[in-house]
Amino acid sequence: MKSLDRRKFLLGAGGSVMALPWLELNAAEPKTKKEKEPPLRFASFYSPMGFVRDHFFPEKDNPDFLSMPTLSPLKKVGSKVTLITGLSRVNVRGVDVHNQCSSCFLSSADPHGKLKSPYPMDRTLDHLIADQVSHRTPIRSLELNCNSFKDLKESIYLDNISWYGPEHVATAMKDPLQVYQRLFKTSNSDKDITDLILADAANFKKNLTHQDKDKLDEYFDSVREIEKQIEKLNKYYRVHKRADVTEPDEEPMTRGEYIRLMGKLLVVAFQGDLTHVATFMLAPERWGSPQLFHELNFAKSHHGLTHGQNDQSVKKFLVQVDRFYVELFAEVLEQMDAITEGEGTLLDHSMVTLGSGLGDGRDHTMNELPIIVAGSANGKLKTGGILNCPENTPLANLWLSQAQLMGTGMKQFADSTGPLNGLLV
Repeated sequence: MKSLDRRKFLLGAGGSVMALPWLELNAAEPKTKKEKEPPLRFASFYSPMGFVRDHFFPEKDNPDFLSMPTLSPLKKVGSKVTLITGLSRVNVRGVDVHNQCSSCFLSSADPHGKLKSPYPMDRTLDHLIADQVSHRTPIRSLELNCNSFKDLKESIYLDNISWYGPEHVATAMKDPLQVYQRLFKTSNSDKDITDLILADAANFKKNLTHQDKDKLDEYFDSVREIEKQIEKLNKYYRVHKRADVTEPDEEPMTRGEYIRLMGKLLVVAFQGDLTHVATFMLAPERWGSPQLFHELNFAKSHHGLTHGQNDQSVKKFLVQVDRFYVELFAEVLEQMDAITEGEGTLLDHSMVTLGSGLGDGRDHTMNELPIIVAGSANGKLKTGGILNCPENTPLANLWLSQAQLMGTGMKQFADSTGPLNGLLV
């Protein structure tokens, strides 16, 4: 903590710590244009078992990908989103396809190399990036997972996309309260963290511009809102009975509200410069247990739906699940785009990817992966359209491009053949 700039933190009673959002004073008297530029953030969202293809990918002669039923929730931030087609991964035969889909999504390791795992695993992209940028933030990286089942049927490979190395998982946090306590450390979680640092904040604000004061107030409001939601989660199960479908113990509120709260925590972590690297699993790969999608008013096995989509009634359910996850992803992007930072927004200073390790959940294909990239990475990425890559372009080319933009100096990543052509401005 001592090595970090004091201007970025408020210290309160009881040893509480709150990181501050990026303020104009962070750019005071910069030595170079780059120093004035807000820091770049990286996040990778994972949605399991692919998407229904004819509702996700437009026809080749249709440039309006936002007209697709599954992607239409992205319209509000459509100018800052890119659909990428043609990306693929090596499908290693003879091992479970779902296990390798999630566990290898961010590693794309050489399947012909000397593996220390049954799957082509290696250190994942998020940690390779964190190796280079974690000195900038108090939290090295943030791993979030919206799987609240306690008695998991899923293997560790199905439930994690972030790995320090083969067989060395970066355990994700699944409890919003645990995430909150990690982001806003306090010795007394019963007290509002904003109350604990209020006095210090008042003194700190005297030296801020009017615009920075408004940003600080906005940030405090965001933290307070999360505190209220945490309490709301606690109250919910004190007065509500469990659904008939077997659900995980202590699952907070509805599925959508749970994911929405985890997304808000991620946004606040980026806004407060607590971390610049994050992964976010919307659900585990191959979730066999029937899941209660409260907002959609049905309980289904997502995995079962993918294999029954020849039945139009089943396909209808599956499309609703796909759109449900894209809507929640879109809300995160909208929140980021509403936060002014420097000459743009928090979203403008980020790279946020939504993808899946399967191209088609029914046929278990790993070509034509569904990939969306949001944010322009400080103006360095093209946005607002479709990037059609040649068939079977390695997914690792995208990861290499993002690693280079994050300042890793990386020349090669897994089976990449080079940076992704057409992605950069």
